[in-house]
Amino acid sequence: MGVHSSAVFITFVVYLIALLVIGYIGDKKFSKSYEDFVSAGKSLGAIVTALSAAASSESAWVMLGLSGLGYKMGTIAYWAAIGCVLGFAANWFFIIKPVRRLSGKLNSLTVADMIEDALNDRKKVLRIVSSVIIVFFMTVYVISQFIGAGKTFSGMEIIPQSMVNSLQHFVGNTFTVNEYTLGVIIGAVIIGAYILMGGYAAVCWTDALQGFLMVFILVILPFYALFQAGGIGNVVDVLKQNGLFSFWSLKGAGLWGSVGFILGQLGIGLGYQGMPHVVVRFITVENEEEAVKSGMISTFWALFVLFGSVSLGIIGRALFPELADPEYVLPKFTSTYLHPVLAGIVLSAITAAIMSTADSQLMYAATALVNDLWLKLTNKEVKREKLVIITRAVIVAITLFAMIFALKNIKVIYSFVLYAWGALGAAFSPLIILLLYDKKFNKWGALANLIVGPVVVIVWKNIPALSSALYELIPAFLLSLIAGIVVSRLTSNEERELVI
Repeated sequence: MGVHSSAVFITFVVYLIALLVIGYIGDKKFSKSYEDFVSAGKSLGAIVTALSAAASSESAWVMLGLSGLGYKMGTIAYWAAIGCVLGFAANWFFIIKPVRRLSGKLNSLTVADMIEDALNDRKKVLRIVSSVIIVFFMTVYVISQFIGAGKTFSGMEIIPQSMVNSLQHFVGNTFTVNEYTLGVIIGAVIIGAYILMGGYAAVCWTDALQGFLMVFILVILPFYALFQAGGIGNVVDVLKQNGLFSFWSLKGAGLWGSVGFILGQLGIGLGYQGMPHVVVRFITVENEEEAVKSGMISTFWALFVLFGSVSLGIIGRALFPELADPEYVLPKFTSTYLHPVLAGIVLSAITAAIMSTADSQLMYAATALVNDLWLKLTNKEVKREKLVIITRAVIVAITLFAMIFALKNIKVIYSFVLYAWGALGAAFSPLIILLLYDKKFNKWGALANLIVGPVVVIVWKNIPALSSALYELIPAFLLSLIAGIVVSRLTSNEERELVI
């Protein structure tokens, strides 16, 4: 069934309007105070915190990249889902509550605030280094989300060619107009609009809505796809014919290649403990009790969403055996098998996955530049209303920068996201863990985390023999963790009081 229908547009437009309405409500409630604009007054409950943290951590990767991995790799791709769910569970049991307790004690607004105050870094070295890392790699991440928006529009073919031709005529030779470029631009404009209005509250409320959409789609669609594919037996036969039915071995790889792939997928979970735009949710949740509830909700959300995405990709192999780009499997299934209204809902869900991450990263990158760097380093007395305006201006600048790069259409979302995820995870996950659980951990150990983690990721990623053997986050995380422990003990014998 084609989706060139007004029903798709109407459904999708209603969803976009809902996002803007949420942004407007956030503007009325939380845009007067700078602290409210960047933290929603630390008033978020368990459900909003859980869904917004979960949705913002997964992005277009879970809807397009992970389903594409299932399509390409078969059942062994479930290891990626397992690794991610373990990351969510680790946060639930070990990270969320102590982060809320520590940040509450220190009255922190951001991750940089919490690190600086907890480690008594009066020279603000950690603030500078951590903020630079956050801004750079989160901008890379935002670019990947805008790429996902372009792929979604292109894969679902929802924009009439006549409209594309008209827009091309309007812009002339400035740039090429197609469904991909329109998807990038629409995603960037809508995200920027509701963040500019409602700030952090709008980000979290829209992310909660988007998280609900994602779990709804990725629970329902795999069952419907399985029905269309003729049942489990037929899917299994297709997988066996293509050598994709093994849970333990990767097609075309030997024993060590398969082991490296499995460890790499499990290693994705090492990033969740320190992802700044996720950790800030733990800082802004209302209290410790709500924090623990949010950890449980987000873990079960991840279980359904991640396994559903891989399953859809695997089933898609039986439905579309010749896809040129595996990451188009969800848009292709939607445009082929769903009614236009349902196609509009799926389009909204994919866009939700993109927006829920991009908005969080845009908001946090802007906060890092304005609050963590400019405001705290200059110690200027600035009216809070002016800070809101400055933060909004920075959001616009980062959005435009990311959109321009995304228009270049860099192809592989999965690899691009994992690169940024690896660098941020290797820098901050060991740091957060040691900050919470190591009494002897100090500012020099934290600095070692921030340097060693990203450097190892960059070096490992750019050496083909290493990169092909093992996902770079694993060695980077371990070396960063060791560096933090060793450097802390070499530079001081003092112990901190832990809050756990």
